[in-house]
Amino acid sequence: MLYLPLAGKAQINLVQNPSFEQSDSCPNNFDEIQYAHWTGLDTLWRPPDWGHAWGVPDYCHACAPVISSVSIPQGTYYYHYPHSGNAMVEVEMFYDETFFGSPNQQCRDYLQSRLIKPLIAGKNYLVTFYVSSEGVSYYSVNNIGAYFDDGTIDTTHNPGIVQTQCSPQVIEVAIINDTVIGDTTSWVKIQGTFTANGNEHFITIGQFTDRAHTNFFAIQDTTGGGYFSLYLVDDVSVIDCSNTPNAGHDTLITLGDSVFIGSHELLLPYTWYEVGITTPIDSGGGFWAHPTAATTYVLEQDLCGIKKWDTVKVWVAPLSVGSQQLVVGSLMVYPNPVTDEITIEHAANCEVAFYDVTSRKVASFVSMTNKEVLDISTLPSGVYLVQVTDESTGARAIKTLLKE
Repeated sequence: MLYLPLAGKAQINLVQNPSFEQSDSCPNNFDEIQYAHWTGLDTLWRPPDWGHAWGVPDYCHACAPVISSVSIPQGTYYYHYPHSGNAMVEVEMFYDETFFGSPNQQCRDYLQSRLIKPLIAGKNYLVTFYVSSEGVSYYSVNNIGAYFDDGTIDTTHNPGIVQTQCSPQVIEVAIINDTVIGDTTSWVKIQGTFTANGNEHFITIGQFTDRAHTNFFAIQDTTGGGYFSLYLVDDVSVIDCSNTPNAGHDTLITLGDSVFIGSHELLLPYTWYEVGITTPIDSGGGFWAHPTAATTYVLEQDLCGIKKWDTVKVWVAPLSVGSQQLVVGSLMVYPNPVTDEITIEHAANCEVAFYDVTSRKVASFVSMTNKEVLDISTLPSGVYLVQVTDESTGARAIKTLLKE
């Protein structure tokens, strides 16, 4: 997967690796959630320390070996595809400890991550994540929620017991419909808002009530020893409800080229339209546009039931602009995508300028010969417009470039 961050844009979704797509290594067994830069409550645990893995969620990824416990779509306890992308997390939400008797209550997983930045006191936040019950679960349960704190939730002792001292700010109180069980496509959205007190640095997802305070019902015969409830989790977002949508700056492309509109950030509550057209053309943070004429795009943001809008215009230039046919009518810019060095052909004595997606000039060179090799290794990964200008005639040509 190629990730293209936008320079200078603030993070809107405050959750790190919210869809679990980025990983240090492909998982091969249970309890390897730290490969996705999330943890269980026991932050001292490191894979594959099986002797200390109580309460550790399982990281499931399409790159996992097919015969492993956490492959996609089939693992040991599920046959399921992620809500989006190629990854998801398996969490044991509930365990009926009466089958073994108290105090044997090593029965819960808790999925935790540090937020990109602390929440701000007095601000309202929209929290969203998706769950789906696994086909082998014996129970459907309620009270699955998201808890925010400064990290003092039990992090070193008994991480697998139910954390009844915590009151999730966002919680699903209804019983998850049993028709979800065994379904390889259905996901349930858990969503809510809360006002931060300013000490929230961490998000923890799990089930926080004991057996006596949990609504649960058996969805399989438990007489043979069934006692657990497993859920898959995906696509977690925490967004400031006062956020103002930003569709980006107006930009110019050459006829036949494409441009990325908006943000590469994941899980934003955005819907995109062309001005004057009510049918959406895309959703999420951004999308690739391929206009053949000047086009205005409308970004609709829906946060906490409040809708806001912003617009961006893409101008489409012909292959040459100016009083004369540009000498770079045969302009060649390669390779594309590029990593470190780019070659410009047929642009002698021309300025070669690089603009990022906010229309900010980030680099400029003068091509002295008809074949110039330029070092752009210091530019961040992203999408750029390469504008080649013949300063003696005013003619110019524009190319789109992807830097990896």
